[in-house]
Amino acid sequence: MEKKSNEKAIIILTVLLFLALLYFCVNLFWKLRLETVQASSVESKTTELQEVLTNQNPLDIDEILEENRNISLREEMIYEEQDLEFTTQYINNENLPSGTLQVSQLGINGIQDVITIKKYEEDELISEQIVASNVKKASVDKVVEIGTGRRKKSLRIKRRRYRLCNACKPSYYARSRFDK
Repeated sequence: MEKKSNEKAIIILTVLLFLALLYFCVNLFWKLRLETVQASSVESKTTELQEVLTNQNPLDIDEILEENRNISLREEMIYEEQDLEFTTQYINNENLPSGTLQVSQLGINGIQDVITIKKYEEDELISEQIVASNVKKASVDKVVEIGTGRRKKSLRIKRRRYRLCNACKPSYYARSRFDK
């Protein structure tokens, strides 16, 4: 019985070796086939890529340069003096009667120098960029006080008497001429 069990073991091992050899051969065959298919697909893709990369409509560089020479581009650097407008500040003042406006400081415009670069394409403005600006004279704000007090708005007229100086009085000669 021992011989029969040894024979069965040998047969099983032989079958297993045969299956392993068959598996190894099949894998080797598939790897070779895949490499061949991949190589052929890579070659076909490179030929397709070369066909795509070849320009169907080649560009004529001389023609493009000639077209671009006809377009006139120019830049201008402009120096200007610009006015800086003053702003008006309103301040509430309880010491003034309600509804009264009083200008406590007059506004004065300022001046600034501006350097601008303007780009034109065939007399059409494309871009404008301020390169530098310098304030020559700062503007002074106008200050207006608004009355918020409880007193009513009142006007007082002061009477003053003015005397004419001797130089302003008509002389005797002039009076005698006008009296006639």
